[in-house]
Amino acid sequence: ALVSTTSVGERNPKLTVEQRAIAALCRDILSIAEISARLDLPLGVTRVLVADMADEGMVAVHRPTHAGERPDLALLERVLYGLRSI
Repeated sequence: ALVSTTSVGERNPKLTVEQRAIAALCRDILSIAEISARLDLPLGVTRVLVADMADEGMVAVHRPTHAGERPDLALLERVLYGLRSI
């Protein structure tokens, strides 16, 4: 799944340290695995943090609707742009 920060997540002053780091990282779309690696957090912990943030509307989680469906081309281009800027 790919994650991006919403406007709610960007302006929420009550974020924890981890949530603030995730919100900052996901200004560019990142996968949960990339977030986990960059923050040096276990993958399971990252999944829970992202799920909690998604429930509160702070991040948007982009998943294909069907197992074989590919992500939107615009989304892939944003991911590629983010990867190139690293």
